[in-house]
Amino acid sequence: MSKGSTHLRGGFTLLETLLVLGLISMLAAVLIGGSASLLKGTAREDPEDALLALLQTVRREAVAQGTTVILKTVPDEEDPDVTHYTWGENKIERMPILAGVKVKIVGPAVNAAIILGGEMEELPLAQIKFYPDGTCDRFRLEISRSAARRVLPIDPLTCAPLPAEKTP
Repeated sequence: MSKGSTHLRGGFTLLETLLVLGLISMLAAVLIGGSASLLKGTAREDPEDALLALLQTVRREAVAQGTTVILKTVPDEEDPDVTHYTWGENKIERMPILAGVKVKIVGPAVNAAIILGGEMEELPLAQIKFYPDGTCDRFRLEISRSAARRVLPIDPLTCAPLPAEKTP
């Protein structure tokens, strides 16, 4: 080679490498920050959706831990329309409130009910067990929206809702 010829270099300089790493980290920070706000926006405001999501969360936890997890219903002493659910070690979930909508967990068959204003009102279950194999106790969800009432049986094998029962 002569002194005047150009020498082809191979690879990147340290400055180029640091510049690319800096751009990638800035892009990652923007995407992660943006996705966190998106996840907050998906919070469930409907009590029915929130309770169905909670059931699947507790089911996943029972499978992950390999132990039976008990979901307990805890009525709010100050406001009877508000229900909390506890499970595991000090985990508590407060159900959202939506005007005219009430959701509660009731037994697999009508065992305890009272008549209020000409309509049957089932008493809620105090607790449900979720097992390490992904199954759960048999129960139903009673959803009341204004005057309409429907009852969803929950499949004990998947802990997912089945088609609604016919209600009188």
